Amino acid sequence: MAEFTKHIDDALLWNRFRSGDEHAYTELARRYYRTLVQYGQRFTPNMQVIEDTIQDLLVHLWLHRATINDTPSVKFYLIKSFRHRMIKTIKPMHDEIELTDQCNHLSLESSREEIWIQGESDLALKKQVRNALEQLPSRQQEVIYLRFFQNLMPEEIALLLSINPQSVSNIIQRALTNLRGLWQSIPSFTILFYSFCQTLS
Repeated sequence: MAEFTKHIDDALLWNRFRSGDEHAYTELARRYYRTLVQYGQRFTPNMQVIEDTIQDLLVHLWLHRATINDTPSVKFYLIKSFRHRMIKTIKPMHDEIELTDQCNHLSLESSREEIWIQGESDLALKKQVRNALEQLPSRQQEVIYLRFFQNLMPEEIALLLSINPQSVSNIIQRALTNLRGLWQSIPSFTILFYSFCQTLS
């Protein structure tokens, strides 16, 4: 079969993968590997653990491809499956730590980020955004990351974190309020923040 391109829809790739198409499986892995690595860094800085967990997930998906259900969002399915495996992996290492406090570092890596942030003023904005986000409580960091950097809907985030959608909205509002407090010197904070996140989506 021919190689798939980045323009191929996720749903088509998913169905082809479930039918045993190795090229579709490889493209899905390539397409979301970086996303899963970045999300894994919310839980641990140990890259070996992150990569092993991703590989474990990918192997599981391939071995069980014939029984895996269709999904309206491949991205959400992979993030949810990865999060479940990551928590199971790191829980024995952090018995004294609440699971909601394990996303303690927000990495803002993105090829689009490197394209958009070019001048000195933009680099300063990038640093301010990162520093402000890292001062948020870890639950707020994770919700902000999922909503604005991974473009998950509040309903999806609620399912992922086992909370209700209203709680997600409340967490986002508290996070934005906290960020405004940290960025008191920037009157147009909200516009800047949303614009910054859009460049990474």
